Amino acid sequence: MYVGRIVVVGRNRGRIWVAYRVSSRSFPRRKAVIWGQSVRISPLDDKDLANNPYLSYNCIRVWGDFAVVANGTQSDIVLEKIQDGQRPIDAIVLTLLAQGFERDEFYTPRLAGVVKGNNAWLGIVGKHEFHVKQFDLKNGSAFMIATYGKTDFEPVYLSAESAAEIASCAFKLDFDNPICAATAMAFPDGQGFELAVHNST
Repeated sequence: MYVGRIVVVGRNRGRIWVAYRVSSRSFPRRKAVIWGQSVRISPLDDKDLANNPYLSYNCIRVWGDFAVVANGTQSDIVLEKIQDGQRPIDAIVLTLLAQGFERDEFYTPRLAGVVKGNNAWLGIVGKHEFHVKQFDLKNGSAFMIATYGKTDFEPVYLSAESAAEIASCAFKLDFDNPICAATAMAFPDGQGFELAVHNST
């Protein structure tokens, strides 16, 4: 089954985390790169940006005890609104409503997620849908949403103890065309996040 881009929020062993996976049929030549306090998705060949401007973006941003995950540039906007003092759910709602779905041939939905403490928020805006929900993250729990086919929030199981293991598990989710994956997982003391990526190339 092909579901496109995947956003996941979860909590393992008391550590909250976000994960992101790129699945792609049209532009498989991409990678995830850690850059400071963020993870960026980039094409292997910058010339691909001329064909699709949505190929390069920060999929994960972290700040203090917040981690933001998204399938586009909305990750930056959500984090900026949180930094301005807005609640995570308001930051997601306002950002997704303002940006709407991507203006590509598939009307790709925009996804966004945030974790803080034991709470998580997920949102999606598509051509004909808009949903945002808050979750209470218990140990061992995780919830996902994807751009196609899995556009309702649903539980998913990723058993891992580190950011690298979460990224690997996200990459190996049983959906077609995995390209790369990334994770931000809170450190055991809750101070900041450990970043990791898993690339197919």
